[in-house]
Amino acid sequence: MNFCMKKIIISALLLMAAVTGYSQDRKWEHNIYVAGGLLIDREWGESETGVSMKLGYGLNYYFSEHWSLMPGIDIRRDAENFLSSDKDGADSDDFVFLDIPVLAQYHVDRWTFGLGPVFSFCVSNDTYYVDHDPTSKLNGKDKIKNFYLGLQPSIKYQIGRHFRIGIDGQIGLHDVRKSYGFETQTTNKYLHNIVATIGVVF
Repeated sequence: MNFCMKKIIISALLLMAAVTGYSQDRKWEHNIYVAGGLLIDREWGESETGVSMKLGYGLNYYFSEHWSLMPGIDIRRDAENFLSSDKDGADSDDFVFLDIPVLAQYHVDRWTFGLGPVFSFCVSNDTYYVDHDPTSKLNGKDKIKNFYLGLQPSIKYQIGRHFRIGIDGQIGLHDVRKSYGFETQTTNKYLHNIVATIGVVF
């Protein structure tokens, strides 16, 4: 993790801590959530699937009865082979991200509909291993860029006073594949996911 990324992460955490100090006001709402579901890793014109999991915290500010803004911070893992190792020399992807979503939310009855950008920082990159070519210059090099921008739609349902369940999506908005000058062929790589969430609100 480079110095600039560390500064961004520390600044986000300090901002959360500072704002939390005022969260006793009824306009503020804490959200702690876990999620798991499907990873869609699109590359070479084809899609590979895997598991996407995240643990996160969001701090909701209500502008009115129906509208709120929720910045948050998540730790997310995207893995093509989460429960098993690579088979037949396959080079499966496995990444860990620090996500900073900023969601505009609309609340009606027990439903919450959200949409907003997600700023994703790769804190554990995967590296290439070209099984059929041990001398490949790609071996040991990072697969993706350190940052990418996504879009997160979400829908949630309130159960009682303190529980919320729902579905989040994350749509990768640009190519995350890291390119190297010696490659003879390049491709685009997009990461998407859809996960079921369960959270505590207070």
